[in-house]
Amino acid sequence: MRILLVEDSDDIRFVTVELLAELEHRVIAVSDAEQALAQLSAAPLAAERFDAVMTDVSLPGISGIALAKEIVRLYPEMPVIISSGYGALDLKFLFGQQTRRVFALPKPYDLIALDAALKLAAKPAAEA
Repeated sequence: MRILLVEDSDDIRFVTVELLAELEHRVIAVSDAEQALAQLSAAPLAAERFDAVMTDVSLPGISGIALAKEIVRLYPEMPVIISSGYGALDLKFLFGQQTRRVFALPKPYDLIALDAALKLAAKPAAEA
């Protein structure tokens, strides 16, 4: 999968890129939502599009939740994995009926949890 990672912590971003590479995914990593939206809009060709976006909840500027909502609006088939160290996310409350392509990944996560979240996100929307 080609993944857009949005994480403002340099250390977590570095480790997550390493974990994703170990799982044989291709990653573009950015530190905020504005950069993420620029990356998404700069990939108009199907071959250049991302297969999923993974974002932290707490980002400078636009939050990860607001970013995820914008991705759901602009790219409804794009899976979004939201990672949070602040406890469980109530996706139904945050996204209403638009949760079919939004997934939660609690921090801290390890290789196994990350792999499981990505496999779930990779499933077609009808199966997820």
